[in-house]
Amino acid sequence: MAINFVNTTRESFLEEHKRVYRFMTLDRFVEILKTKKIALVNPSEWEDPFEKYFLDREYIIDNERFNLPIKDKVFAMCVSGTINSEAFWKVYAPKGNGIRLTFNTEKLLTNFLDNIYNADVYIGNVCYQFTKKFYDLPFDKKVLIDEIKNDKIGRQQIELLLKKRTSFLYEDEVRIMVIPQKNSKDTSIFLTPTEIASYTEECNLDPRLGKYHAEVLKEYFKENFGFKVSHSRLFSNIKRGPINLTDSKNKTTKKSNL
Repeated sequence: MAINFVNTTRESFLEEHKRVYRFMTLDRFVEILKTKKIALVNPSEWEDPFEKYFLDREYIIDNERFNLPIKDKVFAMCVSGTINSEAFWKVYAPKGNGIRLTFNTEKLLTNFLDNIYNADVYIGNVCYQFTKKFYDLPFDKKVLIDEIKNDKIGRQQIELLLKKRTSFLYEDEVRIMVIPQKNSKDTSIFLTPTEIASYTEECNLDPRLGKYHAEVLKEYFKENFGFKVSHSRLFSNIKRGPINLTDSKNKTTKKSNL
């Protein structure tokens, strides 16, 4: 089935995001390589209460209470359009056991998402808003009312799941959402087959890993999966040794007039 693009087009999306990035723990990555399946999670499982706010609320229409039709039927995977933040490592791998995958976006679409059958796939750029504006509905409520009363899933509900606070603007997040045509037995996780190597250009091990630990992991991925990984150099350029305060090249030794 065709991918549905929300607040963008396929052409604009590919132009804006030549590559996207996915951070995860090493054990999750090994699980994907072994099972050749990737898990998408129902947004109700997300930790941030704002991100699942609209999904968890009840909606009152003519004194009746409803849930969003999409509530137990949507599963999501988040990727980033940028890698320029140390915070990603700390958020997605707090124990220092992470890996960053670089996806070729065109191949991600054609080799993975275009091949998800019996499901509707939506992709959209996250819309960042100040908290006081977060609760505003960005569209005509009459359409949403019609969707809810008739138990239909539509773009208005998808748009609600693309809202996020400006505190996370650094993430430049893109959300991929899948809605299976048949109800899943597990409403928290949706597993879908994937050959992750077919759209992954590069893998970088957590910069907090020790040198020898990283070398062992490199060998493990190469021997067992034919997957080449490198070690992130985020912390590798730090200068070693003492600081010479009397060095003429050190600008901080100049006499201050203050």
